[in-house]
Amino acid sequence: MAYTIKDVARRAGVGIATVSRVLNDSPNVLPATRARILAIIDELGYRPNQAARQLVTARSHAIAVVLPFLTRPFFIEVLRGIEAVIAQSGYQLIIFNVETIEQREHYFGTLPFLGRTDGLIILSLPLGSIELQRLHDAEMPAVFIDTSAPGYSSVEVDNVAGAQLAVEHLIQRGHTRIAYISGPLHPTLGFPVNRDRKQGYELALLAHQLPVRAEYIRPGGDGRAIGCATALELLDLPEPPTAIFTASDEQAFGVIDALTMRGLVPGKDVAIVGYDDLELARYIGLTTIRQPMEQMGREGAERLLDNLLNGNIEPTIQVIPVTLIERATTSPAS
Repeated sequence: MAYTIKDVARRAGVGIATVSRVLNDSPNVLPATRARILAIIDELGYRPNQAARQLVTARSHAIAVVLPFLTRPFFIEVLRGIEAVIAQSGYQLIIFNVETIEQREHYFGTLPFLGRTDGLIILSLPLGSIELQRLHDAEMPAVFIDTSAPGYSSVEVDNVAGAQLAVEHLIQRGHTRIAYISGPLHPTLGFPVNRDRKQGYELALLAHQLPVRAEYIRPGGDGRAIGCATALELLDLPEPPTAIFTASDEQAFGVIDALTMRGLVPGKDVAIVGYDDLELARYIGLTTIRQPMEQMGREGAERLLDNLLNGNIEPTIQVIPVTLIERATTSPAS
């Protein structure tokens, strides 16, 4: 049975205009009402036919990027690459920032069916089966960056291999007491990055018959302040690490802050390897794993445009290599 907007409004106990505002992402709807209407839309499997027809018969000449935590440096750098390509294409770029499960469910419950965009670039957000089914039902062209999904093109790096490269470097420099500072291992939005880098860290240690010490694995939050606070805790251990690998450059900057506070010299007293190769890393001499963030954005945008403009819909999976950039923060163990 094909349900209409009237059916949704009747079931929700609201007017048709309220349902329309929810479908058009208007802010003028109470959160509880919005949640109830979206739940009923899901329950009935309702799809706005007018928008679906628009998607088939007309183009919006807009591409949407759905990403988490817009202000974090990694996402800004990937966006630079996306924007550089889209700016030359004649398409407009629309950005949707996701910081909660509710926001993710809302965007993927409505964006594919509203006719506002011709395609989606999904950055770092793993999607569940229901959200992927919505994309499939809407026949919405989509490309994933820093994550993947069956049936869709993706552009990624191998985070397990990147972490192995970092820890192998520290082991080669003579370090055996190596800590790992991570973001959340089980984040609300399901990012696998920190778990993958933890796996690479452990694989490198085990390959050299070094113990994986629980007190050296410190999952927590992201950012410089967290990196500093966590490093101070590691330095206070009875047997502190001589080297620290962090899941991001921002955390590594915090480790450098902590060492400075303790009168220690990064690279001489404690070695540090970060992950990303942000611009600041070059100026402060941070050894890090460089992932080509801007290139990831460019490659993802080019694949989506190839789909939209040339009809190339065959999914491709591209894994871009990472490289170790050796600088002053790694030196032989004392």
